[in-house]
Amino acid sequence: MSKFKTLTNMISVELEMEVKSKAKYLVATLADFTVFTFAYLAVLFFSDTGDLNTVYRTNDGVMLILIGYMFWTLGVMAMDLSTQTIEADSRAGILETELQSSFPLWFLMLIRVWVLIVLTGLYLLILGIITGAMTGVSIGTVVVITFEVLLISIISNIGMFGIGLIFGAGSLIFKSVGTWATLLQTGILLIANVGSNYSSNLQALIPFGLGIEITRSLFLGRQISLATIMGYLAVNLVYLLIGILIFNGGLRHERKFGSFERF
Repeated sequence: MSKFKTLTNMISVELEMEVKSKAKYLVATLADFTVFTFAYLAVLFFSDTGDLNTVYRTNDGVMLILIGYMFWTLGVMAMDLSTQTIEADSRAGILETELQSSFPLWFLMLIRVWVLIVLTGLYLLILGIITGAMTGVSIGTVVVITFEVLLISIISNIGMFGIGLIFGAGSLIFKSVGTWATLLQTGILLIANVGSNYSSNLQALIPFGLGIEITRSLFLGRQISLATIMGYLAVNLVYLLIGILIFNGGLRHERKFGSFERF
């Protein structure tokens, strides 16, 4: 079987498994989305929509916040999946078995991320339609925004995935890093241009910082500079490469000094 056919089968199986898992643990799934919804409401409450309208010269500040929140949600999903998969599989003693695959382990997890992102996109679409109904934005516009976010965030999700690999490597050595990952995600939400305008080069170093601005520019019909696009690609490529290097280093350390079966 060719690698391409194997890859398509993997994606199909992962999609089927994820759908079944969400349905089987429906209460937990709804609880997760409820938490994300409350986070969205909190961002709306504490954000200065008027300031966004002034800076971007628009009356759609709420939709600009929605775009930022979509990127943050998808990024958190990508980061959490890589970190939690490594930690859970290591605890279950199956991580070493997964390493025998013809594909690198980080790539297998990336496939899971893409599948999860597609399913999360349905939640974001519903959230967007509700937001659009309250702000006078058409369903068609919301669909376009959601599609653009899902497409453009492929790049930033890779970067967030890379950060997740770093925490995953930490879990191999220190065994529990979930709290630190959550603190980082909260910190990113506070300093990123999720509910505010792009105001600092520091925000460009956040995986989805420039992605938010690219999508906002598309929504507002503004031009996008080549420098912004290249910067967006470069930042996330660096995060991915660093994540892979550190994760592989963590695996080597675990093989030499630890045990995949003992957590």
